[in-house]
Amino acid sequence: MEVLQQQGFLLNSKLKSPVVSPVPGRRDFPNKCRKQQRRGSLIKAWFRELPCGVLDGLSPEEVLECNTEEECCEVVKQLKTAETALMNWVVDLMADVVEQEEFNKINARNIAMVFAPNMTQPSSEGLRFGVLKVLSIV
Repeated sequence: MEVLQQQGFLLNSKLKSPVVSPVPGRRDFPNKCRKQQRRGSLIKAWFRELPCGVLDGLSPEEVLECNTEEECCEVVKQLKTAETALMNWVVDLMADVVEQEEFNKINARNIAMVFAPNMTQPSSEGLRFGVLKVLSIV
């Protein structure tokens, strides 16, 4: 993660860029927006390619039973040290992005929906469903 910070990927000024989906076939899509999308895609891909998903250590049942933010925090406390550190880092990153919502048009629910599927492995469908359900709490 230090490498990402050293590359300047996480500078606050970069988080202010508007996020706009490109229209297929249009060449006038701003380069600044393309760079932001690539950075986000690289971070999501990195999490997706981990040998184990960050949240795979949690049981789908416990995640599905979460009905409040406090309950979610209690369940996440069950993660191992490395997964906790990764989760804290990505939550901090998402919070930094959402702080700039006025500029980038990304709110907490939107960024959570983008990152949530990348926090588990595809083989953890029950957990993936639970994580997506928890988004309704956010």
